[in-house]
Amino acid sequence: MVGTLGASLVASPLLFGAAEALAVAATPAPATKTPAGSPGQGLEISPPVLELNANPGEKVTVQIRVRNVTTGVLIAKGKADDFGAGSDESGQPKLLLDETGATRFSLKYWVGGVPDLQLAPSELKTTTITIAVPANAEPGGHFGVIRFTAVPPDLNGTGVALSASVGTLVLMKVAGPVTDKLSVAQFSTGSITKNGLGWLDKTFFEQGPVDFLVRLKNEGSVHEKPKGDITITNMFGKKSKPLVVNQTGGNVLPDSIRRFEASDKEKGLFGHYTAVLNLTYANNQTLTAKTGFWVLPWKMILLVMLALIVIVLLLRFGLKRYNNWIISQARRR
Repeated sequence: MVGTLGASLVASPLLFGAAEALAVAATPAPATKTPAGSPGQGLEISPPVLELNANPGEKVTVQIRVRNVTTGVLIAKGKADDFGAGSDESGQPKLLLDETGATRFSLKYWVGGVPDLQLAPSELKTTTITIAVPANAEPGGHFGVIRFTAVPPDLNGTGVALSASVGTLVLMKVAGPVTDKLSVAQFSTGSITKNGLGWLDKTFFEQGPVDFLVRLKNEGSVHEKPKGDITITNMFGKKSKPLVVNQTGGNVLPDSIRRFEASDKEKGLFGHYTAVLNLTYANNQTLTAKTGFWVLPWKMILLVMLALIVIVLLLRFGLKRYNNWIISQARRR
């Protein structure tokens, strides 16, 4: 698998264009091939995500593979940065380029150095990176990215600011007393708006599908990977097939909220339904939430009611005419 970081370093802040993201785990987008001499997205990197466990004072080594997918020679300039949760709650990580000192969750200062790599066309190189965890490291989650910027040799030292990067996200859990604390900030039905990032709460639907929004808040000291499902029960007690939540295995970073969506694609719904959210995380800790919604095809119901009214009126009119005819016939006799 390969990951790409598709934004220019001139933009702020830099976001990973690779993926589902997480706070983490992603389905990376393929790197784009570029002409020789062009400093665009000319690199592939793997793995896209590293999830590590370490003890205070321990040194951890990882291997990262970088490939030149252009037709020209490139220099892949290496660097380590911290990252945090993005502001849109989608899980897309944000590079912390303006941080000048270590933060509570910082990792970049533990990276022993990221070498530059000169790559011929289509060449793949593997580099070994050492992460030295301080003996006094705070237990819990620490997050960084090891990234490479593609620069043609003739622009080395002058063209870095205009180049895109590829990066491997590193999520490290340092052993010790940690706080695992997830809570449900929101569980509701509605519809997704604004290019998949907005949300409109609704409890009344004309028909399916019905969308669900789950927003989870991490108030702990380590990243969490919740998993579970949503069970829907109709007004007669019949349960539908559970809807999986966080099927891609994304993480929720500390001090952030992450949203997850699920959808019941069934269109033939009718009546009142109850939805129950059941999640587990960490050492089998559980989260539950409940919401209700109605599905009533009111347009169809209105048409049926109008049709019934018309039929009743026609029957009454027909019956009245029939009675008048019977009376007229009787008088003739």
